[in-house]
Amino acid sequence: MSALAKLMILKGYSVSGSDLRYSAELEELGEWGATVLPGSHPEAVAEADLVVYSGAVPSDDPELKEAVRLGKKRIRRDFLLREIAARYPKVISVGGTHGKTTVAAMLASVFREAGELYTAHIGGHTFDSGNLSYRGDSVFITEACEYKRSFLSLSSDVAVVTAVEPDHPDTYRNEKELFEAFAAFSSNLKPGGTAVINADTEFYRMRETAYKEVFTYALESNADLKGVDLRMLKNGCYGFRIRQSGRPDIDIALSVPGKHNVYNALAAAGAARIEGVADKYICQGLKRFIGVRGRFEYVKPCGGAKLYADYAHHPTEIRAAIHTALGMEHKRVIAVFQPHTFSRTEMLLKEFTYCFCDADAVFVFKEYSAREKGGGKSALDLYCELAKTGGECYYYEDSMKLAAALAAYLRPGDMVLLLGAGDVAKVAELL
Repeated sequence: MSALAKLMILKGYSVSGSDLRYSAELEELGEWGATVLPGSHPEAVAEADLVVYSGAVPSDDPELKEAVRLGKKRIRRDFLLREIAARYPKVISVGGTHGKTTVAAMLASVFREAGELYTAHIGGHTFDSGNLSYRGDSVFITEACEYKRSFLSLSSDVAVVTAVEPDHPDTYRNEKELFEAFAAFSSNLKPGGTAVINADTEFYRMRETAYKEVFTYALESNADLKGVDLRMLKNGCYGFRIRQSGRPDIDIALSVPGKHNVYNALAAAGAARIEGVADKYICQGLKRFIGVRGRFEYVKPCGGAKLYADYAHHPTEIRAAIHTALGMEHKRVIAVFQPHTFSRTEMLLKEFTYCFCDADAVFVFKEYSAREKGGGKSALDLYCELAKTGGECYYYEDSMKLAAALAAYLRPGDMVLLLGAGDVAKVAELL
């Protein structure tokens, strides 16, 4: 939402809005020239010609109700995104349960190196340009979110699918519905468009024969573009070669850690090649990409231990973060996890119970309920399941008590992973 607000400001529109609470994003939007307020302010709607709301906003929201009462034109965020994308000659949409923010940001880095006239709308803040990179109006790069099926609004020249796993039980009742939605997204192409899909996924194996125009990438399976000769460089980062039939291999050296980022880089390279970006710019763009805030981000030291923040809130993402930590210098890996929503915790409880196996200890923090008011499973429920496995684990509902317990527990050489999509990263400030 904030990236779209910035883009509207750049296009000359007057933007106002609000969020549930004060945040750095609200402060930043104010610096951009928007009128933004924490909390609900129904009276502010009166001046608007168009009211835009995200799929997470409930129908009884005071401002939305006031917009209905006043007869204001209203549009959900994904439909505004569709209107914006339709004004660009080329659209690259990046979807997937994991990695879409990083792939979109990697593409922005590659297109910047190539001197392309692009706009990148990203679901996280990069270290160099935040969540909006505006360099021109020829190519629109956007993260495509599957929540509430919002990505079905987009029609793309290139539609990327990184991974497809259950993650939104309040949107998809089963895997069949989830796969059908991603199939619709990746098939909603402009004439001559291409779907770029990870061939190492069950989603692709299930849908392989359904695609007419598909470009695949992989590490294990046969694919149009493969990552080969993986090697560890330093600080958990990987080097590898990209191999594609009929083209010379190119050597890639990443500056972000983790094997999962090799997959992300392959997705970005595949989309860039389809759009005709020269290999030298792909190499430079991937090398110079230094990450997205909150994606295995080094925060600060604490008594000789190192604190990292990671947005991981799905078991696959948690395993990837812990695996990345194990590839770096450490004495112990301490996971601090805050479950995100009751429904997700319930749906993936078994997977959550076993995704921490390689951590030396797990500190479970009270859940971040987000848009949910109850039901499902809580952080305490998860802790009880973890305790049954015999591993070292603890549970805290209060952030100050959690920080105090961590401060007493940590030793020099430890790596602490603050995992979750809520406010768990704030524990770093308390430490």
